[in-house]
Amino acid sequence: MNSPHAPKIPEPRITAAADLPRGDIEVRIAPKGLEKIDDQEVTLSITKQSIERGNIDSTLTARTDMRGMARFSAQATETDYVYSVTVAVGEARYSTEQFQFRPSDQGVRVLLPIFKGTKDLEGLLLLSRTMIAIVPQDDLFAIDVLWRIENFSEVSWLPENVFFQLPEGFEALTIRDPKANARFERADEQGVKLAGTFAPGQHDLVLRFHLPTEGKSERSFSFPTTLNVGMVRVLMDSAPTMDLKVQGFPAPEETRNASGQRRLSVARDFLGEKTRSPEKVEIKISGIPTPAAGRTVAVGIAAAIALAGISQTLGRRRKVSPTRSNLSKEDRERASELLLEELINLEQAFKQGTIGRKTHEQARRQLLEAFARLGAERDPEDAPKPTKRVVEVDG
Repeated sequence: MNSPHAPKIPEPRITAAADLPRGDIEVRIAPKGLEKIDDQEVTLSITKQSIERGNIDSTLTARTDMRGMARFSAQATETDYVYSVTVAVGEARYSTEQFQFRPSDQGVRVLLPIFKGTKDLEGLLLLSRTMIAIVPQDDLFAIDVLWRIENFSEVSWLPENVFFQLPEGFEALTIRDPKANARFERADEQGVKLAGTFAPGQHDLVLRFHLPTEGKSERSFSFPTTLNVGMVRVLMDSAPTMDLKVQGFPAPEETRNASGQRRLSVARDFLGEKTRSPEKVEIKISGIPTPAAGRTVAVGIAAAIALAGISQTLGRRRKVSPTRSNLSKEDRERASELLLEELINLEQAFKQGTIGRKTHEQARRQLLEAFARLGAERDPEDAPKPTKRVVEVDG
């Protein structure tokens, strides 16, 4: 994802200032293309950290003078206080990371670059790159999307109505840094949108969502390529039976991740190819491990036995003579064979990594419970008969 041609972000600078009294924070704005530097709103965010009582947040505001400076005097210097600075220029927002006073600091000086902002993409040079990482879990895929947006202009972009539709049926959407200057925001029940201030430089946006497998051996979904996508990479950690296909992309390469698990990877560099990216990336996953048919039959028979047992218990509570299920001896024997076969298949699948630990534990518990019910259903005449052993004693 790294590009040697990526724009350099003019970073905020936070330095100790021996010429300032201890506890003072001086903010200076460094305007890029802005003529008006006075009367800009500056907000100092203050957080008092406490594990016992929880964090306490507060804010102070000030306005820059003719030199583009604002000062916040006599702030707490204890190590449980952290600060950050935000400058508002119209609808644009520019912020620093959190900082603290060090024991040797007198005051702190903050230099914060700010830029003109526009909602119009016309005349701006923006490129983006995206990486989609797919991690199979028991009955779903956890999908991480990294969207890197690079602003090569000297003007900040304030996105408006830039929408990304997520795959149908997605769940558990999580957005990293939802309060960042440049960020994803949830738009509605169908996806997310770009929001905030994309200053000149590089911005990484990350989101995660879950996509259920729906118990099928194949799953297809798509993701839009809005905003001048120059490169797309798709990664998937996979079981041996699984395959990954991305429409218009080459066949995936097989590697291993840090834990030695099989990984499939495919990518296209549209910028290097000097071609336009498609409107959306079409992804198809096949060979998804699904429960075997035998397990369904075995568990179904176990369910029938369980219902018979419930009826029998209720009958006892009503002081009615107990009744047995309608399963014949042959049915119980066949169920025992299926359950044993499924236990063997289950252990092999878990050992090969085609199913997860949660699925393994749940299925194993169901099968063992079914065995227990079959044992309770055995007819007395089917039980092993005790053998008479004759012992001869001399004399």
